[in-house]
Amino acid sequence: MRGVSVLTYISLIAWSHARALQVNPQVSSTPPPLGQDTSPAGSAPSAVSLQPAVHAVSAAVDDPAYWLANIAHQGIAAFNSNPSGYNVFRSVKDYGAKGNECDGVTDDTAAINSAISDGGRFGPSSRQSSTTTPAIVYFPAGTYLISSSIIDYYFTQLIGNPNSIPVIKATADFTGLGLIDGDQYQSDGNQGWISTNVFFRQIRNIKLDLTAIPASSGATGIHWPTGQASSIQNVQIVMSSDPGTQHQGLFIENGSGGFLTDVTITGGLYGANVGNQQFMMRNLVVSNAVTGISQIWDWGWTYQGITLTNCTTAVSINNGGPGNQLVGSVVILDSTIRNCPTFIATAWQSSTSTNGSLILENIVLENVPAAVQGPSGTILAGSSRFTTISAWGQGHKYTPDGPINFQGTFSALTRPNDLLTGVSSNYYTKSKPQYESLPASSFISIRSAGAKGDGSTDDTATIQSALTSAVSSGKVVFFDQGVYKVTSTLYFPPGSRIVGEGYSVIMASGSIWGDISKPVPVVQVGKSGQAGSFEWSDMILSTQGSTPGAVLIEWNLAADSGSGMWDVHTRIGGFTGSQQQVAQCPIPAAVSVACEVAYMSMHITSTANRVYLENVWLWTADHDLDSADNTRISVYTGRGLLVEGENIWLYGTGSEHHSLYQYQFSSARAIMAGFIQTETPYYQPNLDAANGPYPTNAILKDPDYSSCLPGNCDALSLRVLDSQDILVYGAGFYSFFNNYDTACSTFPVPENCQSEIFSVEGSTSGLVVYALSTVGTTNMIVRDGISLAVVSENLATYAATIAYFTL
Repeated sequence: MRGVSVLTYISLIAWSHARALQVNPQVSSTPPPLGQDTSPAGSAPSAVSLQPAVHAVSAAVDDPAYWLANIAHQGIAAFNSNPSGYNVFRSVKDYGAKGNECDGVTDDTAAINSAISDGGRFGPSSRQSSTTTPAIVYFPAGTYLISSSIIDYYFTQLIGNPNSIPVIKATADFTGLGLIDGDQYQSDGNQGWISTNVFFRQIRNIKLDLTAIPASSGATGIHWPTGQASSIQNVQIVMSSDPGTQHQGLFIENGSGGFLTDVTITGGLYGANVGNQQFMMRNLVVSNAVTGISQIWDWGWTYQGITLTNCTTAVSINNGGPGNQLVGSVVILDSTIRNCPTFIATAWQSSTSTNGSLILENIVLENVPAAVQGPSGTILAGSSRFTTISAWGQGHKYTPDGPINFQGTFSALTRPNDLLTGVSSNYYTKSKPQYESLPASSFISIRSAGAKGDGSTDDTATIQSALTSAVSSGKVVFFDQGVYKVTSTLYFPPGSRIVGEGYSVIMASGSIWGDISKPVPVVQVGKSGQAGSFEWSDMILSTQGSTPGAVLIEWNLAADSGSGMWDVHTRIGGFTGSQQQVAQCPIPAAVSVACEVAYMSMHITSTANRVYLENVWLWTADHDLDSADNTRISVYTGRGLLVEGENIWLYGTGSEHHSLYQYQFSSARAIMAGFIQTETPYYQPNLDAANGPYPTNAILKDPDYSSCLPGNCDALSLRVLDSQDILVYGAGFYSFFNNYDTACSTFPVPENCQSEIFSVEGSTSGLVVYALSTVGTTNMIVRDGISLAVVSENLATYAATIAYFTL
């Protein structure tokens, strides 16, 4: 289970969504009766017969080469009950989908859903997660006609050909909540999965066409209530722009995180109608919608590089109305708004509540008369021509004293030049590489190189040889789906390009990681003093058995521009094969050495430079993903992400359940963090940070908690020590539990699961934090042992919120 208790969380969401429906009555609160996935897990829905009025002629579709489709598919689900008979990669055309351009006759709904569900996989009707049934569902180029929802399953990547993006087109009589339904409502009126537990899935390179659906119908492109380690990339959604349209491109009503980039939405009542605990969206383009982005609710949300054009209201955050605004905080930066009468609609009022906190930075307006519109009129004027908002906000401000209740312009922070694009003042960004221009011959399959990936064979030497060979030959290493057991450090040399298939896993196992006082890296990116390029995407790092000395990723490389990690996650314990499931690591009375499994998730060392992380989740499992009811477990890890380098980008990252801290920036310089999210271990303070299983290491400058304020000294979410130019654009620091009891995070009081959660220490300078939201902590910000902000001053939604903090 993620976040607050199930009943509390569901009650919160039901309340939030019900309020949203009062303001947005076009969104139905009743789950659609048609297209329900009520069949057992693994079975395919029945085919739907269509009687089209016009029979078009089928035509062959040009399907340009794409390496992912053409490479030999040798991936295995290592811990599946039948790995040799389970297909990881499945093309929808192999299941009967036609996808014929100009067809208009063949209904591909059943074929696509069969491709997703085949192999005893887990859909929303099963209400179960699984790590043993990964799947890539591939869409070759073409137009796929559907009459009801495509039902997404757990651990699924829906991927189209990026060289000729496939179109999923709805029929005029389409039924269902979304063309793609990421968590389908069931007959009991609830979503299949608790949305905060839906991890490890993607949608990319797909176009969704809703234009045949009548404008008066409440059609949705993607229904996407989801959690961490999920992403949408390179997706187009086209809807009706007719007057009175009820279409919506993206609908998210709950969840606990996610990442979206390079998405274009056209038309609709809402481009995006969204609510979630926290989220980051980058490079979202919405045009010709009534409301570009309707923010239903959130604790925190960061939008970067968005472009909103020809919308009546570009962004609405006023849901709930004055005095009851359901939006906790929103940050928008490096964005452009064109030809919209209103940019922001807000219901914020000066009060003790900080609901509706808002930060705008580096926003270009073109023909936008009202930049910010409040309940009583225009708060910030725009222009009928061009104007730029350098920095404007509303909410509570600490500089560092506070709170100051503010609404207006403020001095824009100084951005370090090394973090910018080089051609503008915008921050540097780079989307996950898909290598679409490379042929299959440019890839080295790790299984073809001799690695087994079966979760039991030691693949260390084979993988290392393939990595070295790939760099010398200029090729990309392809980790076919599998679990690759390693027993010593893997060295990723400069020049490496590595991509996984459906989140393939590197799993550390063995005595080399057996000493809790002697950390050893599992994967080492470069060595101290080395420089060069590096790209790594779509993989998971894990451990097996007792490995208390494992540092899952050590990054030493001074990287070239363009290097980075995308959709690479640590998943420590809680999966089949880990030997840290319910049977081995139940909620204990005492620590089990067998369940001490990682010294640190990731270390960016002092020699590292230009490190780019996007949608990276460093997770110590709090529950067993392969148990029928997501049973809680106790797995112990030492540290989350330690950054000692410089020029670091952290876009949509999270770090959870490590015993000493989730993030520590120590003698670091120039970090841009675009929404960071954390959770404290659920077992604390039964084993608090000072007395937990992992002793402190003075060399790593671990916090010793000797000056912890009175209360529970649980793990810090963020510690900033002797660092310069740390810029945080959204942070959610959550402490839901006191030894597995959620009474301490009851809203709005007592908020005393732990005494402090964010600590600033030493000679730190140039620190700015926008939209800090905390749950369950008494002191929201502490500097050198002195509290600067307390929760009672900053009550907001479920989370307390500070709009702006600086030293």
